[in-house]
Amino acid sequence: MITLQKYINSLLKIAVGLSPTLIILSSFSLPSLAQITPNHSPKTAPTQQTKNLQLAQMIKFPSSADRGKPKRSGAGGRRGNSCIISEEDKQSLTAIMPTWDNEGKTTNDTSKLYIFVPQNKTENGEFVVIDEEGNNIYETNFTPPNQSGIVEVNIPANASLKVGKKYYWYFTLICDDQDRSRDEYVSGSLERTNIGSLLNSYIQQATPLKQAEIYARNNIWYDTIYNVASLRKENPQLWLGLLESVGLKELANQPFVELGKPKP
Repeated sequence: MITLQKYINSLLKIAVGLSPTLIILSSFSLPSLAQITPNHSPKTAPTQQTKNLQLAQMIKFPSSADRGKPKRSGAGGRRGNSCIISEEDKQSLTAIMPTWDNEGKTTNDTSKLYIFVPQNKTENGEFVVIDEEGNNIYETNFTPPNQSGIVEVNIPANASLKVGKKYYWYFTLICDDQDRSRDEYVSGSLERTNIGSLLNSYIQQATPLKQAEIYARNNIWYDTIYNVASLRKENPQLWLGLLESVGLKELANQPFVELGKPKP
């Protein structure tokens, strides 16, 4: 019985007599019968662990000159009379931001930020956003969570963030209502930016994962982290990869907790 390989070789010998240029075909590796048989075994599918590692590498926020550990909490914690319960292996009040000065950009008139809140002994807190002229554009009070974890803080659309404007936010744990100098707080800023109608149209049609990748490539932090946080339960490696890329890997496994409504 003649094999496919022998048949191909005989055709080559005949072809050489017709056209010398066909000699170059013999320098290529011809497929074996096993490679072209329809029912050959497929390549091994990637494992879930491999997929997770690939996802973790997908969303990396670009490095910058001001990369470093974000600013930690201020005020009371430096004087030893803080309402934060100190834990040796835990972070202090920390904004999950890509730069040490907690600056970032957003494309929306509303935004979310994420803050690690350590265990504390206060029932009062406030979140304030001010514009470049020092005017309060949003303010709300809350009850801190009763366990350490990451909270999601919303800046609503009625704050009316304007394109090209910079805004400053302050997340505060009120340790003593009578002495606000004891407050524990973390602060940062955001700037609303315009990414152009063409890119925006593409983003609107993309999946949340692809959106996060595009935002990260364009150094738009608030939109990047919101999309990755929304996928955190489904793909925890994405969250780990993003936080690791900005030097906050130690917070990646912290649980998400909720802020409570202020007591009347």
